Amino acid sequence: MATADVLTVDLPIMSEVLNDANWYVKLGTAAKSAGTPVFYENMLRLLGSGIAHEYGFAVRYGNADSTDVLCTTGHPDFIVDEYKATYHHVDPFGHFWRSTRRKGLVTSEEAISDTAETRLYTSVFQRRAKIADEIGIVFPSPGKTCIALFLESSDRKFSSELAAHIERIFPALEGLHFSHLARTFGKLCDFSLDADEATTRPILLTDRHGQVVYRSSSWREAEDREPCLVNIRKDIRTIDRGEIEISETMRLKVSRLPDDFSIAPEGHIYVLNWRPVRQPTEALAPSDGLAIAPLTKLEGDVLALIKLTKSSGQIAVELGIAKGTVKNYKQRLYRKFAVNSERELLGLLSKQQV
Repeated sequence: MATADVLTVDLPIMSEVLNDANWYVKLGTAAKSAGTPVFYENMLRLLGSGIAHEYGFAVRYGNADSTDVLCTTGHPDFIVDEYKATYHHVDPFGHFWRSTRRKGLVTSEEAISDTAETRLYTSVFQRRAKIADEIGIVFPSPGKTCIALFLESSDRKFSSELAAHIERIFPALEGLHFSHLARTFGKLCDFSLDADEATTRPILLTDRHGQVVYRSSSWREAEDREPCLVNIRKDIRTIDRGEIEISETMRLKVSRLPDDFSIAPEGHIYVLNWRPVRQPTEALAPSDGLAIAPLTKLEGDVLALIKLTKSSGQIAVELGIAKGTVKNYKQRLYRKFAVNSERELLGLLSKQQV
């Protein structure tokens, strides 16, 4: 928070910063760490090299309920915890980015406005964190998110000269950021079922809030073929299982992403495995003879459990598939037996037994 008695920071000439060999050492360190968990920590050090500041903050802004702290410098743990628990909701820099979607330099003067939420941030959080001024840069990231790096001062305002310096070096830092994204996406092979096919397999990335960060074109095609994939993430949250059968041709592997996976920390990666349709290898059971089309094996398994009056949830657990998938297969059975409900289906089967 900028106060009336805050002084403008006395910066060295920016050309002197860029002529300092230490700046290039930090540039090399950041470049070599692309694709690793310490990348944005090194980027904070590079951004702050030669600039008087006390604190640093690296965050990932998503939607209003999706803000992740990637790393900090100088702040005690309790300040970081308070930001995560409460004050990220009123972070004016997050609101500014969500309203403008603008990359590059961002200053307190343009981000902080006179609103009740902003006053909670400036009058409470910034005072507790001993922040007098903030200046930052914003990098666009996949899934309508961004990565923002901030330098923070405890007793002075950052000058317009500093802002001009940051604007000059932003293209270089943005290039490092995109290099990090490329290497991070390359590591998706570690989570896929077959590393050689990771670039062609249907892949979906979500953050810890369930928001989509990345969806491959082949995943979109799979959603068109199997509409239940659209809602599968809701089912995943209720099933403690790493692999789920979606249909006769699809099996889904779900892996939790590491906390330091900066694109989607604590998120999930979904990898879809395609298989040929399994053809029935044995004669249909007597009750199946009422169907107007042959049943697949999974349809037969679902039917057998329906006959035992199992609920959709119980069938999902026994067969190791999602509850939504069970409902989808029930609808298929209704069509094949020319009925409109489970009650009609059971009535039809009971008549045959009689």
